[in-house]
Amino acid sequence: MILYVWQYQNGVFEKISVIDYATSIIWTKRHQDAGDFELYVAATPELLEMFTRDEIFLTKDGDPDNGAMCVENIQLGTDAENGDYLTITGRSAESIIARRIVPSQTVLRGTAERAIFNLMVQNIIAPLNPARKMQELTFGSLHGWTETIEQQITGKNLFDAIKDICVSFNYGFAVSFTGSQFVLNLFKPVDRSFDQTENPFVIFSPEFDNLGNTEYSRDKSGVANAVYVAGQGQGSDRVIVNVTKDGAAGFSRRELWVDSRNSSTTTDEGELTPTEYAAMLRQQGAEELELSRETVDFSGEILDVNGYVYGVDYNLGDKIAIKNEYGITGAATVKEITEVEDESGYKIYPTLSEWSV
Repeated sequence: MILYVWQYQNGVFEKISVIDYATSIIWTKRHQDAGDFELYVAATPELLEMFTRDEIFLTKDGDPDNGAMCVENIQLGTDAENGDYLTITGRSAESIIARRIVPSQTVLRGTAERAIFNLMVQNIIAPLNPARKMQELTFGSLHGWTETIEQQITGKNLFDAIKDICVSFNYGFAVSFTGSQFVLNLFKPVDRSFDQTENPFVIFSPEFDNLGNTEYSRDKSGVANAVYVAGQGQGSDRVIVNVTKDGAAGFSRRELWVDSRNSSTTTDEGELTPTEYAAMLRQQGAEELELSRETVDFSGEILDVNGYVYGVDYNLGDKIAIKNEYGITGAATVKEITEVEDESGYKIYPTLSEWSV
């Protein structure tokens, strides 16, 4: 694995080094979150000086996503017997968005895609305060997606706000690096599972010798299927809305309380009607239920002997077909890709989302 080292200074990104001699590299990308990396390399005074500079980034040769990693942590270990080593870690370029918050009351109304674009414009691309502008990060093309949102946020980290919208509408998001600028792009995953007929199946299964050791886990401890969202008001005058999923009744009903007293009916665009305010609270409730689902993880090692190549036959966020050793078939989303290169060679590991049987 070949890594390129970049430094940003004086308004310019400059490629300052190439690393093709690391002892090990772990490079993880995620569908709806920031990724991370770990670089383990023999220490030299030159490397230590370089990696302790401000605004150092890494890119990977041949990366189909043109992603980048931000260097955030450096550890130097000295060992007279085995040699001195640097351990360098950090998060992917999506984490740059977390450098901003949403400081003023913001109403998100209209399409979800446009809401994300507006958040970027108001807090990074063209904010009212010129000190908040980040010309190094921009937004890609709008797709014209039609999913709608009704929400109000204040004081939330910008990364968390965008991530929550993407999770709610099953959008993927990734920040690519052009060599001179970072670009936030939204995408919808491609369905390559047994549930469709438009795209070729991508099947990972021990039966086809393309899925190695696997782990499957389920966690119901945080499940809720009914939520009460309490907005403005006191006592019997308080606005409370209830949002439930199908089947949320009797013994199977699991309730959740959300305190939204800090939400407001007064916005920069005028006063919300009671109907509009209730709709906003219901949207918040639906998002909380989405985050309070049963978590199911299935991870395995892609052996790639069946001709499937990451970045060609499938991508991060795609819906693929899986089949375990017990003959259970289903579909899963590729929510994380980890590439590892060390003395034993190169391997790629997908982490798959919950799978429907």
